[in-house]
Amino acid sequence: MTAYEDLAPSSKVWIFQSEREFTPEELQSLTESLTAFVNNWLSHGSLVKGHFKVLHKRFIVFFADEAGEAMCGRAVDSSVRFIKELETKMGTSMLNRSLVAYMKEGKVLSCNLNQLAQLSEEGKISPDTLMFNNLVATKSDFEKNWMIPLSTSWHQNYILQKS
Repeated sequence: MTAYEDLAPSSKVWIFQSEREFTPEELQSLTESLTAFVNNWLSHGSLVKGHFKVLHKRFIVFFADEAGEAMCGRAVDSSVRFIKELETKMGTSMLNRSLVAYMKEGKVLSCNLNQLAQLSEEGKISPDTLMFNNLVATKSDFEKNWMIPLSTSWHQNYILQKS
């Protein structure tokens, strides 16, 4: 596995969000499984210059440095298949793209996109609420724009639509 610091800022990023926190036992098993996957992740027959992070006991983030050659579709597909296997093993959804997460009082909470307007009306989220932008595409973007205030996030569109 490539050290995070050694990945180019343009490295590709894929974020998978669990609908719940992983338990300490799951985190240990998850780390072992993810290490094995990334250490054997192939693209065009060569090892991917890759890395992973498990963040906030909820997010699995894959990084792949494409310097020299772009990732093949099969390599990307293998990461999604791996996540599907983890979903089954751990009994949690990690591919639900309508599930969004935000930070409230130091805790990661999640809801469906269509619930954002209601949470805003109820005062449970505000323009300053930190949202997790799982659509970031590069390492550089991840570092700058993964956790951003609702007021500057694409999530804001779901609140404005309902107003």
